[in-house]
Amino acid sequence: MNTVLIVRLGSLGDIVHAIPAAAAIRRAFPQSSVDWLVDVRQRDVLELVPVVDRRIAVDTSNFGSLRAVVGDLRRARYDVALVLQGLLKSAVLARL
Repeated sequence: MNTVLIVRLGSLGDIVHAIPAAAAIRRAFPQSSVDWLVDVRQRDVLELVPVVDRRIAVDTSNFGSLRAVVGDLRRARYDVALVLQGLLKSAVLARL
């Protein structure tokens, strides 16, 4: 597995609770690239998480932002996308 996308948009608490999953992925697959799709309001907190290679911020209330991010995600061609949130919005973004 070369590329992993974590999808956890949510609130600060949701993101903090998902950080151990990112760390476990990094330990299990140390050579993989671990990216995280996050809401623009929470992007800064992920700057403190060294196991994440790339933080992809999306403003889900802005169609232009959504369109740009979906294009970026498709070009990245992730091996796996992990939705760590039970929301339809997160699942749709991961699928796209």
